[in-house]
Amino acid sequence: MVAYTRSEAKQWARQHMVKSTNAVPTPFKADFSLDLPTLASHVDRWAQDGLHGLMTGGNTAEAWNMTPTEWWQYSETVAQANRGRMLLTSVILDPSPFTVLEKAHRLAELGFDLIEVINPVIQLRSDSDLFDFYKYLNDHSPLGIVLYNTPTAGVTLNHGLINRLADLEMVVGIKNGLLNPADSIALRKQCGDRIVVTEPMESFYLWDAIVHGGQCLFGTCEYVMFGRKRETLVKYMALADAGKFDQALPLYRELEPLRDLMNNAFVWNIVRKNQYSLAPIKYWFELLGFRMGPCRPPLPAFADEEMKTAIRDTLISTGVIDANQAAA
Repeated sequence: MVAYTRSEAKQWARQHMVKSTNAVPTPFKADFSLDLPTLASHVDRWAQDGLHGLMTGGNTAEAWNMTPTEWWQYSETVAQANRGRMLLTSVILDPSPFTVLEKAHRLAELGFDLIEVINPVIQLRSDSDLFDFYKYLNDHSPLGIVLYNTPTAGVTLNHGLINRLADLEMVVGIKNGLLNPADSIALRKQCGDRIVVTEPMESFYLWDAIVHGGQCLFGTCEYVMFGRKRETLVKYMALADAGKFDQALPLYRELEPLRDLMNNAFVWNIVRKNQYSLAPIKYWFELLGFRMGPCRPPLPAFADEEMKTAIRDTLISTGVIDANQAAA
């Protein structure tokens, strides 16, 4: 059962889109089949570790490379393992509004809280067509809709269009994945009174929370990936939320080597190629004790040795893991 009515959706999202919601990779077996028991175990551990929200079904999850049957097996496994503990948001990458709505209704039955819908990747390009796409979803979705504004879709939503979409009752937020915090600041000034505007760059959160009204990291993965440095992240975010810049800044600076590693392993490839390179992220998760296995073809199955060395050495030197973990 959905936790809110249509008229309550926007306020519910503002109250619950807080702290960290992590988008996580999917474990596969050596034959590239889904490893559902391992996925269930990971979900349980993330909930026990205190993660506020889990984002599923998106690019980081390799959901674009799952069959429809696999996508449902995956989503059902997550919901059953979660048992209502974490906020659940499912990314939906389908360009058909009918497919989006079919998924949204079933996800609501499973206990998901929100859907994040990517900009349509084919056919729809004009502002009018894009508005009508989301308007149809708005009129029929049982779950609040978070817009997923990303250049990986091939088209991005402009501020005028987003401002119109923000008036729709079930459009409750946006992940503004343009890798441009200035754009998120301007967008929040324009329509942040009606939707939760999230900026996914953790490196900007200290200033975003204190100065610009940011309230969460939504659809990133630092909470899990920072391992033993997680509490540093949590503490500086809480201080930032409270406006305590001087106390938050030293903690923020402790995490700078991990930000540099994240950029080199993952972010810059999005900038250069509009592609999520997940093999390095999966290796990072493996070092934290989360078995991930390979990426599916046609992506590279595993990170190269140079990248593995950079990840392993940085995680050891920053105290995210110890040498014994890396050796295992």
